[in-house]
Amino acid sequence: MKNLNAENFEVCMALEKGLFLLSFSSLTCGPCRSMEPVFAEFEKANPKISLYKVSVEESPELAAHFGVRGVPHISFCEGRDVLYEFTGLTPLNDLQYVVDNIDDTHFRLYGEFKKMEKKTDWTFILSIGAIVAVFAGLFIFT
Repeated sequence: MKNLNAENFEVCMALEKGLFLLSFSSLTCGPCRSMEPVFAEFEKANPKISLYKVSVEESPELAAHFGVRGVPHISFCEGRDVLYEFTGLTPLNDLQYVVDNIDDTHFRLYGEFKKMEKKTDWTFILSIGAIVAVFAGLFIFT
């Protein structure tokens, strides 16, 4: 994870051609420290994605520029665009989901991930119907 601040921001952004991640954190933030192993695992799984750490104390202007209101704050960026953001503790699976689905057509058009439709559990519904029918039959015929 590379450190990013106001002095090296322009140079680092000029070098980035694809997807990269900005992690805004604070030295006094416990949840920020607990995200460090998550980022280490993320880096192992995604070696082609650059990760930048931004200290909100050292670079408040960058935090303001990106609209950071709480830490930890994670921004997935491409070029000069923020594609997706998380605030708070974020599991590795959620970070990986963004990477795996960032090129989804729905996401690129609407800026949000398509919600999975809930499937109806007919087994449960039929089981409840059968139980109700049995009790109704017992009530009627007794």
